[in-house]
Amino acid sequence: MASTRALLGLTQQRLASWLGVTRETLAQVESKGRSLPHDHWLPDGRLMLAVRGKVLRPDGTSYPGPPPLPPPPMPRKPLEDRLRYCRHHANRLRYELEALRRQAAPYLARLAALPALRAYEGPVANPAHEENWLALLEGEALQALEQVCGPGAQALLEARIAGLEREAEVLAERLAALPPDPDPAPAPQITE
Repeated sequence: MASTRALLGLTQQRLASWLGVTRETLAQVESKGRSLPHDHWLPDGRLMLAVRGKVLRPDGTSYPGPPPLPPPPMPRKPLEDRLRYCRHHANRLRYELEALRRQAAPYLARLAALPALRAYEGPVANPAHEENWLALLEGEALQALEQVCGPGAQALLEARIAGLEREAEVLAERLAALPPDPDPAPAPQITE
């Protein structure tokens, strides 16, 4: 009985109502504390057979039941709304990704220039100042690229974009397979 109840997603109260017993009685039956009263076996048997797609005859035999009821049609609007959301946010994230790439460009340029600046063999006015300046330039670039706009931040945005784009593809496929919504009935005309 508990497995039938679980299969149908029924509360004890709902099943007890079908069987014509109290919820407390059903709880005792399910915990094997008592058996279902004899005069309530018929609804229980009908339900157990119906779960298997069979109809109980009055003589106690059964036969295959009619086909199951179809689930309701998939509504278009929630899918269309989510599709718009995915496309909008994927586009917004693409702009953010481009902004990150623009933000990263000067720091990447610093990293590209630093080896050549350090490789200079000629005299400099203040070698300690120059090395501190170059170290600061490198440190700022590394910190920005690691924590703000570098490959890691860009990869995270790319992953989010890819996820939204894939979700949009699946939604578009589902929507294409659905029949169009029927046109709403025209509003009644008011005549004076």
